[in-house]
Amino acid sequence: MKKQTALFLCLAASVAVAGCGKKSETQEKETTSMNMPAGELPPGHPPIGNQTQLPPGHPPINGTMGMPPQGMMGMGQMQPGMHPETMTKLTKPVNIPEEVKKTWKFADVVIIDKTTGKVVKEAKVKAGDKIKIGNTEIDILYIVPDLKLMNNEYTSATNEPNNPAVIVRAKENGKVTYEGPIYQKFQIFTINNPKYELGVKAVLKG
Repeated sequence: MKKQTALFLCLAASVAVAGCGKKSETQEKETTSMNMPAGELPPGHPPIGNQTQLPPGHPPINGTMGMPPQGMMGMGQMQPGMHPETMTKLTKPVNIPEEVKKTWKFADVVIIDKTTGKVVKEAKVKAGDKIKIGNTEIDILYIVPDLKLMNNEYTSATNEPNNPAVIVRAKENGKVTYEGPIYQKFQIFTINNPKYELGVKAVLKG
């Protein structure tokens, strides 16, 4: 009787261990599938360490990150170091339709202190303007209401503010730290500045 009881307990323990193993294996597969890369960047696009919900038409990126706050909410909590310091020039040409340029001439932008999250400067700018604060200098290159990457170039897909952005060149002590788009609704890119961040509140008609 004791031998039968012992044999039964051993069999029960084996079944339990096997069940746990299957459960762990299932959990591992689920975790692996959640971390699968979303896609590859096009040739010449700078690497991005995190993934967020992207603007329509933007190429997929690898990694994982939650959806950023919309508009100006949480601008002080931008993800630092999204681009390497070598991202110092546009990797794609810019071709904005003339009608769009005539319609959307201005943008409301803010400079945010990264240590406090507070806005330290706000300005209404147009293409060609320059913003200066301390040793930081930001050139406004383009104002775009519906920025998309199409036919291997940056353009405005429509003349409506569906995906507002400004394309800028940022410098620190005269050295270019970033050149590319800063979106209003998506915190994808930073200007690689040690102290400040740039945010877009809105693009405006002329």
